[in-house]
Amino acid sequence: MRGCFEDYHTTTGWSVTMGDKGSVATDGVETVVLNVIVHGKTRKIKLEKVLHVPIMGFNLMSVGMMEEQGDEVQFKGGKTIIKMNEKIAACGTRKSGPYHLYMAPLSDVAAVPSLLRCHERLGHVNVAGVKRMMKNKDINGPKCSSMAVMDVCEPCVYGKAAMTPMPSAGGGRVTKRLQLVHSDLGGPMSEPSRGGALYFGPFTDAFSRWADVVFLQKKSVLLCEYKKWLTKAQLHTGTKIKILHSDNGGEYVSNAFKAPHDENGTTQPTTVPDTPQQNGVAERLNRVLVEMARTMMRHKDVDQDLWADATKTAVYI
Repeated sequence: MRGCFEDYHTTTGWSVTMGDKGSVATDGVETVVLNVIVHGKTRKIKLEKVLHVPIMGFNLMSVGMMEEQGDEVQFKGGKTIIKMNEKIAACGTRKSGPYHLYMAPLSDVAAVPSLLRCHERLGHVNVAGVKRMMKNKDINGPKCSSMAVMDVCEPCVYGKAAMTPMPSAGGGRVTKRLQLVHSDLGGPMSEPSRGGALYFGPFTDAFSRWADVVFLQKKSVLLCEYKKWLTKAQLHTGTKIKILHSDNGGEYVSNAFKAPHDENGTTQPTTVPDTPQQNGVAERLNRVLVEMARTMMRHKDVDQDLWADATKTAVYI
């Protein structure tokens, strides 16, 4: 019966009283389109406010509800006739007690798909897209006027989940060189450079966007290379570094790495683990350097162990 639903709303707290005076809960209320046979021809009739009770083994029609909606139901000689708007809408016959309508075989009639069914058949495309296709008659389905807002689609929630954009950190703008420096270690690379390096560590000045890079054979030597870079940067700019922003990697948060910062008053904020978006400047530079170096090496068809030279060229450019 669910395949005949044209419109569906879930219900909470509704129930149906059975013949033994017990009650069973309903799952929803819907508009149902039935394909019946009248005088040898297949016709469609629409029944509104139909309760969905999955536990029931039969599909039952209430004569009282039919009469309330202005329909006429006649019983005579083991046969029944239902009239809607003074026209015969359906016919049936009595079998083993209940009356059964003459229904068209489901194989002969293509069931009108619900909004949810169309959404699923089209690869869980967004509901607005389904409605637009139905309105433009690109697909067959329920009329747009009869489509209610669909319940939450659990597979869509799981399959289309995405991280929301990282909010801006805010704060004041930097006003001079080395007031804020971004850094993030890249690597390990697929093979060592000709100098034996497997990692590269860029440093970017937030004020001037000046960038430089150091190369490391292993992460533990970052402190030594950083001190060399820091001496050069402070000598050329005539100012001391105030903030070094990096990720939460062990090479940046070790006690040995923090020691020189404690001596000269440099602060070192780090990102939340597994949140590279908070270090966007450094992450973006790493990507640009790798892509540019890889492209230049591909263009000139050079050996892969020249990646450090290509990266240094990319920084210079």
